[in-house]
Amino acid sequence: MKKVHLLFILFFCAATILTSNHSYAASVPEPAGNIYVQDFANILTSKQKNDLIKLGTFMDKESEVQIVVLTVDSLENVPVEEYATAAFEKYELGSGNENNGVLMLFALSDRKIYIEVGSDLKDKLNDKVVGKIIDTHALPYLEEGELSQAISNTYKKLFNEVADEYGIKKQVKTESFEYGYDEGKSRLLMIIYIFIFLGIIYLDYRFLKSAIILTILRMIAVIIRTLWKLTRKLRSKM
Repeated sequence: MKKVHLLFILFFCAATILTSNHSYAASVPEPAGNIYVQDFANILTSKQKNDLIKLGTFMDKESEVQIVVLTVDSLENVPVEEYATAAFEKYELGSGNENNGVLMLFALSDRKIYIEVGSDLKDKLNDKVVGKIIDTHALPYLEEGELSQAISNTYKKLFNEVADEYGIKKQVKTESFEYGYDEGKSRLLMIIYIFIFLGIIYLDYRFLKSAIILTILRMIAVIIRTLWKLTRKLRSKM
């Protein structure tokens, strides 16, 4: 009876593991048409597709680097990193002896974007660089619901980065934004702060004979002396 129970438990565990693996296995679609643009979620316009295909073809010819964009309706509960890796491997990106492909994945219903980079391009397109590309070239458009523009703009930025790595002079225009940061407003605020500061200095000089400025300078001098004394004490103890 114990053996029967043990066999049942083992069978149940095995079935659970197999079912779990099957449920979360990435179901990457077979490549269709031109490899550089796999738009299964139908996000890009015809013009955008043609433009990106031209860029991808040019880059492949000049450097043997394949830059691919893949859009899908859903990740089907698969982590975006795993899905991107599975797609990268399935599409066999990169040249013969080099792992130098680039895959940009966008999942429509999940609203997730991820860039998978081959190991031979990691020095140029490391995690920090890729993260900034997404922040400055994709997310601002995604937040406005401009999905096709986000994908097209990011692809072009990846093209420029790879071109720079391989010494290719061709560059394409992209739009870059400091994500969550309005540069125009920041500059305006900086100008306002400067005028306020200069105004305070003038009023202090005109009506208080620089009393405020002198007080601030004395406070700074006291802080510097205190820090200097503390530094000397610490050195003497060492």
